[in-house]
Amino acid sequence: MVQGRSDPPGPGAAAGPGRAGAGFELLEHTADVGIRAWAGTLEEAFERATEGLAVVMGALAPGGSAGGSGPGDTVPVEVAASDPGGLLVDWLNEVLWLLEVSQAALAGVRVDRVGDGTASGSVDVAPGGPDADGTFVKAVTYHRLRVEPGPGGGWLAEVYLDV
Repeated sequence: MVQGRSDPPGPGAAAGPGRAGAGFELLEHTADVGIRAWAGTLEEAFERATEGLAVVMGALAPGGSAGGSGPGDTVPVEVAASDPGGLLVDWLNEVLWLLEVSQAALAGVRVDRVGDGTASGSVDVAPGGPDADGTFVKAVTYHRLRVEPGPGGGWLAEVYLDV
């Protein structure tokens, strides 16, 4: 399992769902790659999952981060679905599409609102696109999808990518 960013960062810092801070980790699967993201708010969990998607693709710009904006063009993103899981899948598929068609890297992501059947925010895209050693992602799937309150508070999101 590959560990992603965790707040607060630090050598040997314990991270994971139900612990202080926010972060993501990549989950191993025989045919897919999973992302488990956790954070204090649902919006931040979406941001962390977006960052995880970019890491899998090899498309996280240097200095790219969740919750803020980075260098590049800001592109608004809004999706609609009937539940938080559907919103996460649609949000990530929209970001995947944006990065692919623009041959760009993710320089930043901000999710302003998740609720009432919509998720809205923006992503910052920078020139460069995915690294050659990144994994080509075909789609974000509903396989083993979970978006729920975390065991220690906050939110937990799990989603698998078809690679």
